[in-house]
Amino acid sequence: MIKLYLKQKIFSAAEKFTVANQAGQPVYYVEGSLFNAPKSFVLKDSNQQPLAKITKKILAFLPKFVVEVPDEPKIEIKKKFSLLKPSYSITPQNFQVQGDLFSMNFSVTENKNKIAQIHKKALSWGDTYEITILEQEKELLIVALVVTIDYALAENTTQL
Repeated sequence: MIKLYLKQKIFSAAEKFTVANQAGQPVYYVEGSLFNAPKSFVLKDSNQQPLAKITKKILAFLPKFVVEVPDEPKIEIKKKFSLLKPSYSITPQNFQVQGDLFSMNFSVTENKNKIAQIHKKALSWGDTYEITILEQEKELLIVALVVTIDYALAENTTQL
């Protein structure tokens, strides 16, 4: 089991996050594009080397994102149509996102087995998430998923 803490930097023109381990040491950095269309995020390791890229598709009825990791198939995160609460499909993985996405407290399952738990910290300066990952090989994808859902929900609330 791995615990990571994703913290958004407050005073930054582009969305920036630092992902730290339990000792507070940075493990990943996430940097969003500022004026680029389509919107994208780059996930980097602690040495600032790119590991993955998240890109929002601009010609989609509902928000759709593609996660690209070298030597892996592309992953598509797509918001499903829902009137009551947000829901996402993640393909080609058989992931399900369950819980309260509005308050960012949810779990991620694969074939009905929990692989991660995400909890947004209340009363923190900037968005801060505690991410518990039960399958280490899914770590990068789970971090990308949290960044994607955070952005999709923030974008949705600014359009209301």
